[in-house]
Amino acid sequence: MNFLLFILSCLIVFPWLSIASVDEPKGSSFKGGLLAESVKKEQLSPDQKDPKSKKAIEDYEKEKLARYKRNIGKRFLVVQTVRPPEFYESPNDVKKKIKVKEKEEFQVIEVVQNQSGTMNFYKVRLEGGKIGYLGADGNNLAIRTKDGSLIPITPKVGKRGGTFREQASRAIDLVKSHLIPSDPVSKDKRSIERRMLETRATSHPKLKWRYEAKEIGNNRYRVTQIAEGESDRPIFRTWTVDPSTRRVSPENQAAKDLYRY
Repeated sequence: MNFLLFILSCLIVFPWLSIASVDEPKGSSFKGGLLAESVKKEQLSPDQKDPKSKKAIEDYEKEKLARYKRNIGKRFLVVQTVRPPEFYESPNDVKKKIKVKEKEEFQVIEVVQNQSGTMNFYKVRLEGGKIGYLGADGNNLAIRTKDGSLIPITPKVGKRGGTFREQASRAIDLVKSHLIPSDPVSKDKRSIERRMLETRATSHPKLKWRYEAKEIGNNRYRVTQIAEGESDRPIFRTWTVDPSTRRVSPENQAAKDLYRY
């Protein structure tokens, strides 16, 4: 009887041991394979992980740079407002700033990056030939134009157009950038063009305006601003302008009223 029990025990135990010994290496190998695969995935570079994402970033940067380069050759007039644009001596040191005059022209000549490649700048030529750098990121140029601290200068016409058109365009640009009071307490100043933009944004959404220039002799011009939508009838404001001295003087009462704000 005891012998029979011994035989029966052997028949049960031995097959179980053989199965366990066979399965154990497989289990270890399986676990090791998963671990190796996981480590392999972790060691992949960002480029290998998501090439589509890398390409999307590259395409975005190329499109942004192309958009900035479209401003090369354009000219602007700096207007000293509460928050004037800042120009730097170098794209690699934004602590060193260039002081500009109350009104100073510049032309965009190139788009560059700082040494680390993290920021874009417009390389500009200021009046007198001095080189400076203006931040380009965040649509800075468009924002500055919108808030009135930069005034786009009408492109000069060629010889075919004659001197009158050049000087007339210059006279209109001087009126647009002419500074008038905006706050009697802080003595803040704003350009006429900025005043028009603010009026349209705050109280007269249908406001539209245009400028005309007429020569009146002695290298002087009468610039008229025709504004519609600011009152029941069109408003005509006139200034006399001397492009050679940049002198701008309000002529009629409608223009003088702007200086009372």
